[in-house]
Amino acid sequence: MKENFIRYALDNAAIVVMTDARGTITFANKKFCEISGYSKEELVGSNHRILRSGIHRREFFRMMYQKITAGHIWHGEICNRRKDGSLYWVDTTIVPHIAGAGTVDGYVAIRFDITTRKELEEELQINIKHLETAANTDFLTDLPNRRLFSQHMEDLISRSGKESGTFHLAILDIDLFKEINDSFGHEMGDYLLKVIASRLRAVMDDHVFIARLGGDEFGIILDRERSVENLELFEKILDAVREPITIGSITRYSSASMGCAAFPQHGRDAASLLQAADIALYRAKALGRDRVEVFNNESMQAVKRKSQLLSDVDIGLRSEEFMFFYQPILYPASCPAISFEALARWHHPQRGIVSPADFHIALTDPATCAIFGLYMLDHVFVDMATMRARGIRFGRVGINLTNADFRSDVFLERFFNRCTETGIGPEQFSVEVTETMLLGRDQRRVERGLQQLHDAGVEVVLDDFGTGYASLTHLREFPIDRLKIDRRFVSNIETSSEDYVIVRGIIDIAHGLGKTVTAEGIETAQQAKILLDMRCDSLQGWLFSKACALEDLYSAVQEIPEILRKLDCQPAMKAQAPHLA
Repeated sequence: MKENFIRYALDNAAIVVMTDARGTITFANKKFCEISGYSKEELVGSNHRILRSGIHRREFFRMMYQKITAGHIWHGEICNRRKDGSLYWVDTTIVPHIAGAGTVDGYVAIRFDITTRKELEEELQINIKHLETAANTDFLTDLPNRRLFSQHMEDLISRSGKESGTFHLAILDIDLFKEINDSFGHEMGDYLLKVIASRLRAVMDDHVFIARLGGDEFGIILDRERSVENLELFEKILDAVREPITIGSITRYSSASMGCAAFPQHGRDAASLLQAADIALYRAKALGRDRVEVFNNESMQAVKRKSQLLSDVDIGLRSEEFMFFYQPILYPASCPAISFEALARWHHPQRGIVSPADFHIALTDPATCAIFGLYMLDHVFVDMATMRARGIRFGRVGINLTNADFRSDVFLERFFNRCTETGIGPEQFSVEVTETMLLGRDQRRVERGLQQLHDAGVEVVLDDFGTGYASLTHLREFPIDRLKIDRRFVSNIETSSEDYVIVRGIIDIAHGLGKTVTAEGIETAQQAKILLDMRCDSLQGWLFSKACALEDLYSAVQEIPEILRKLDCQPAMKAQAPHLA
């Protein structure tokens, strides 16, 4: 009685078929007939091979038969073919029937339809491939982007180092590109980039890798052995750029400058090679542009100047000449308290206030950058305590981190010690990182450090999102809480339908993944209104306030409610006011 009930329940829940030792079907239940499209009369007496789809290789069935003929149960997923030719997937368990003599005289196969699941998995894999392709491709030119360029270079360094090989790296920069943008508009500038990219693509082959690194800058890697051939190809590339381009009704002649470095002569890691190529590029521009320069002794003069800058920065840090300006970040619809981003300035004894653009080269040195990170940490904590004392209420203060901050545990230990000493908790900080920090050899150390900060309540922000460097994979794998849309998209959002769609897409993707978004570089009320209509969570830019010194911050913050009132942000304005009193 009990066995009959179990058989009845199984027959109604699963697809069941029985065969003899040779695979001839001896029984098929109703569900098997329904999914296969065959009647019971057609199935019984036929060999089970009539269901084969041709999807699985011969080795798949050989392994399966080897197991069940030995009397062992087999479990797996099989694709079968219906009578009408369509395919379906089943999760299958095959149980051998052992006769009294110990031999297998038949099999019972119990199956469950998983076709819908397999179709969804296939669709998901296709979508993932499309996303990965998009993450590795520059949206404007369809060339590989900086992310893929960095990966390719790291792979080549690893391979060439093991094989004692060599390759050349070049950075190409279009001459006077800003003038073209200013004269003809960004649309024509984008058109020029597309034309140049198509000409560069024409020279790509198995030994030539070309990517758009950002703006009007392209990266070229040649892994041919002969240096003469590589230099000849660089000249060929410059010739291609020189070909006339029709922009609107005007035929224009363009040119480019290139800086070249060789592995391993000019560097044994990606950072050193890029730095050498950058120095050579600077040399090419200084010599009149429209040329290629190889890193050499003359280029070393630039290195000496950098060395002098490093020395000056070191003195500046010891003399506490560096200070931090703070730019407000507003959350009009959700958060009553203003947040700030800390931005470094150098109060140079001769030159006055110097922006990072004039000393950032010194911070490419890992040791200097690590020291600067600790200096920043100490001073920002002091500044936050001063804000509190002056009645400036704030949500979080953002600090910009680099790989150097994670190369040892010193930075994180200093951070948590300062939190304990000052009573300023981790939840009042955000840390901004860039895509390049999530790539390369320091990736795991950076990931562990960010996770530790995130778990303690620090908000993790991915900066410059949308420039082609960022990967959707990183949004899934790293503890990212907020994205910052690059100012280049925000600046054109009023006039460029493409930038409008990109910004809206970034916001929708971020919200779909449970993350918030900041738009930076906002300069007009119309830009702010468009972004608020897109449900952008927070806004930052000169419209609200420039980055200002600590002593000017209180007065700058007091002007913000009036700006928000003009934007018709009534709920945020009312909530904001108590925090500005």
